[in-house]
Amino acid sequence: MTSTDPDLTALGPLAKTIADTVQTTPINLGTPEGALPLIQALILNTAAYMGSELPRTPGLAKHMVEVDTERQRQLAKWGDQHHPDGTAEEAAESIADTARRECDEAFAAGRGTWAHILTEEVTEALAEDDPDRLRTELVQCAAVIQAWISDIDSREA
Repeated sequence: MTSTDPDLTALGPLAKTIADTVQTTPINLGTPEGALPLIQALILNTAAYMGSELPRTPGLAKHMVEVDTERQRQLAKWGDQHHPDGTAEEAAESIADTARRECDEAFAAGRGTWAHILTEEVTEALAEDDPDRLRTELVQCAAVIQAWISDIDSREA
């Protein structure tokens, strides 16, 4: 494998699904419809596999590919990085409370924006000192970012 070849390791489970289907589906060679059961089983099993592996939220798979591309660019530029979290600083909880209040007030007044929502989520993450709760907050940040991207994309359609 060269450095320009894609890493197909992640497709191993899908390849196994296809191989198992081919091995366990009887076919009748020599007739026009002989391979039909195999084709049907491959379509069904591949779709079931993909449905269990790909996100169900419309547009999310595209965003994930874009995020993965950016992560690959970052890894190529800086390598795998490890840094302290830098969260739970002294003023962080107060800043998170302010962002939460401002977000609530903006939406109550009918002027809430994605920026309000994301600011609230990010400041909540920055206020966390527990790694599990920090991870949960960061996932919430990522979900808001994905929703915002989806909203932008829907405007371009």
